[in-house]
Amino acid sequence: MSYASYQKALLNDVLDDACYQYRDLLSDPDRDFTRDRKLPLKTMLQIIISMQGGSINRELFDYDKSIDASSSAFVQQREKIKPEMFKQIFRLYNRMCDDDRRYKGYRLLAVDGSAVCIAKNPDSETYFENGDNEGYNQFHMNAMYDVLNKTYYDCIIQPRPKSNEIEACRQMVLSNSFDKAILLADRNYGSLNLFETICRTDNLDFLFRIKNDWLREVNALPMKELDTVISFDVYGPKGRKRLPKGSRRRNKHQKPKYLATWRFEERRVHLRVVRFKITNSTYETIITSLNRFEFPLKKIKELYHMRWGIETSFRELKYAIGLVNFHAKKESLIQQEIYARMILYNFCERIIARTVINHDNNRKWTYQVNYTMAIHVCRDFLQYHGGDPPPDPEKYITRYILPVRPDRSDERKKKPKAVIYFLYRVA
Repeated sequence: MSYASYQKALLNDVLDDACYQYRDLLSDPDRDFTRDRKLPLKTMLQIIISMQGGSINRELFDYDKSIDASSSAFVQQREKIKPEMFKQIFRLYNRMCDDDRRYKGYRLLAVDGSAVCIAKNPDSETYFENGDNEGYNQFHMNAMYDVLNKTYYDCIIQPRPKSNEIEACRQMVLSNSFDKAILLADRNYGSLNLFETICRTDNLDFLFRIKNDWLREVNALPMKELDTVISFDVYGPKGRKRLPKGSRRRNKHQKPKYLATWRFEERRVHLRVVRFKITNSTYETIITSLNRFEFPLKKIKELYHMRWGIETSFRELKYAIGLVNFHAKKESLIQQEIYARMILYNFCERIIARTVINHDNNRKWTYQVNYTMAIHVCRDFLQYHGGDPPPDPEKYITRYILPVRPDRSDERKKKPKAVIYFLYRVA
């Protein structure tokens, strides 16, 4: 069995298990999908996971031409499935896979968020008003991404107006177990509560970029390359209540910090601060729990640079996988598709990672996979349920390659995002 066939069989086993283990995640577990239908539960899960950007009728035709079901029947069936079922499938599939790429024995997990535009509905909690009083609706997708294995590790979806990236990251930390991992994040995640939560989690370290003036202790440091440790006492409502009356603090000359949101007892916090130059007049500041002897300043730079992988993954998820092309307006069904796209992304990435491209020394450039075509090949392979032998996706992926041209750059184009409506689907 090829690796692609193994991944397909593994995903099918996960879907089989989900049909029995997660029946409580149906709208009515005692009645839904209990009779023989043209679209049983497993078929529905397979279709939603492998959807492209076309209309529902075209998706049904592409999946299996023998299915004699209308788009209305498909919508009625999918409404019986809660989004949480796809989230559980996503997590179960990740647990079943052995993503074994590590950095010095550590799994690198980047955390970031991305907005997903949906159909406009002013009555929804996802509605967000802008300055021109022409609002829009968005979900905020908070993702945890395995940088080296190029797969999504976890995800929390929030309404855009109520999004809280720090709390979403904390919830993902608390709801997962880790086997020697490093959490990478950008400036929006600087939080003493989050740092303390990570420090109290087994086998998990962090490396976060922060603003140069994030705390007064950080702002007081000289603006030059450095690697030091800052220490201070922190207390909140919990700590203040537990502090014995008349007791002395560790440092009577330094007033401890009071945080109304501090979730822990009073304690002394130690943070390693690394600052390095990126231009003649610009410095970046990193807060980390990593040991300075195992991870000196040079390694810290390298690790933070790797965090960019999650940014490129959002681009592939939206435009190569098709996260911008939803097949529904109901928000619960859109959440179904977000998790389904992440399942498909992981499936495709695991196959692409095992694809070997033979490099010819006579060529000017080295070559990489054409990601858009590779996704199309993997999706076609996932939908294939004909006779033996099945197509070999790795063979077809190597047909479509692109040259790697280093040192190329393009200015980031910032423009407002808009939902793609049903009338303007790709042919």
